[in-house]
Amino acid sequence: MTTNQSPQALNDTVIANGYCVGCGACAVPEQSPFKIVMDDYGQYQSALKDANVFATTQNDYEKLCPFGSGAPNEDEIGKQQFSETCEYNDQVGYYNGVFAGHVTEGDFRNQGSSGGMGTWVLNELLSKGLVDYVVHVKSETAAEDLHNIPFKYQVSESLEETQQGGKSRYYPIELSEVLKTVRNKPGRYAVVGLPCFIKSIRLLQAQDPVLAERIQYCVGLVCGHLKSAHYAESLAWQMGIPPQDLEGIDFRAKDPSQPANRYSTYAKGPSGEKVVPTNQLFGADWGAGAFKYKACDFCDDVFAETADVVLGDAWLPEYVQDSYGTNVVVTRNQDIRQLIVNARIEGRLEMDDLGVEKAVQSQDAGLRHRKRGIVYRLNFEVEADRWVPSKRLATPDHAKPQLEKEKQMLRVQMRDLSHESFKQAKERSDINVYIKRMTPVYSKYKRLGIPLKSRLKSKLKSFILRTLKIAGYQRR
Repeated sequence: MTTNQSPQALNDTVIANGYCVGCGACAVPEQSPFKIVMDDYGQYQSALKDANVFATTQNDYEKLCPFGSGAPNEDEIGKQQFSETCEYNDQVGYYNGVFAGHVTEGDFRNQGSSGGMGTWVLNELLSKGLVDYVVHVKSETAAEDLHNIPFKYQVSESLEETQQGGKSRYYPIELSEVLKTVRNKPGRYAVVGLPCFIKSIRLLQAQDPVLAERIQYCVGLVCGHLKSAHYAESLAWQMGIPPQDLEGIDFRAKDPSQPANRYSTYAKGPSGEKVVPTNQLFGADWGAGAFKYKACDFCDDVFAETADVVLGDAWLPEYVQDSYGTNVVVTRNQDIRQLIVNARIEGRLEMDDLGVEKAVQSQDAGLRHRKRGIVYRLNFEVEADRWVPSKRLATPDHAKPQLEKEKQMLRVQMRDLSHESFKQAKERSDINVYIKRMTPVYSKYKRLGIPLKSRLKSKLKSFILRTLKIAGYQRR
């Protein structure tokens, strides 16, 4: 066994350049030189325990990181895992089943953010004896209140425990602590995660035979991006609950009077509970990307392409009006596909065969940002002479429209400015510091979405009004 210097290489590329997503994979190996810490911006990040000391190890840390040099990409991992039994689509990855629907049995749908399929799949794997444990995210005090923060990965082994993780958690989490539990506790596991987290598990399994044996199924979540802890704090603060008083949050409170995409935010503090429609809160526009990890802008995986099954929201006209939510489900593992088919026959699920093109349509905005917009963001970094991770495209595309380039640049500005301005707002105990600094950039970004003809008409109207005002005309 020889000393592997890849920890320093990973530190100098991924970590030093802001591409760490805080998954924790590099901290899992025994005697790892890495630790996971929460930074000043509310993000989990990897850090060397001691830059001068490297453990003697056989692990290649660059190949454990989803953004590391030399790590196989999602196509390569997917081909190895699924190509023998699945078809391939360049937006979704491999698939042997594509569905849209919801759970009709029990309380899965009511307690979930969407159609209830995430918790249902986990419970079905447990109840059919395919796994002994599930690894998923829930509140540290879930038995008392499902919305309490902070959230973390935990191990569950019953329906009651799995339902405590049935909500969307737009909050930083990391895997290293719970995967050490998996290594120390024999059994068969299913693990839930975002695309980059599932990829990191596949990379760990390639180097760790214990995890390869024990983790039987990976359940992926369709992903837009990961938020810092400051996102939750920013929403609650606008609702009258300052960061130091925030006790609990639900990012996806369903409203029976509204379509599925018009959900509310619930927050709890010492003075009580509040619920506000999310679209009334500044910074909640998902496309703008406030409080996004930088790494998320360099991930080109929306459908968790290395997972055995992936679940998301069916953002399609035929489903979105149902306020209780509808899932889009893409299967790659035959066991999980059969569980769904059998339950549909038994009437426990209401599931339509969706087709892969409809699945792509359901996540159109996210796919455009991840798969096509990434060429601009890579080019911004290359022009600044910074290291970039290897992605599934040859070179940045210089032939895209100028409007799209400007939109991507504004999204990058909002991403970075949200972290900086909210940190400053906390230091000054004034939420308006964040809002005032973000508003000009966000307003410019929103104007880009207005058709050119309408923008020109608006500018002409403003010009006429200014001219009349100069001439002494007063509007009545």
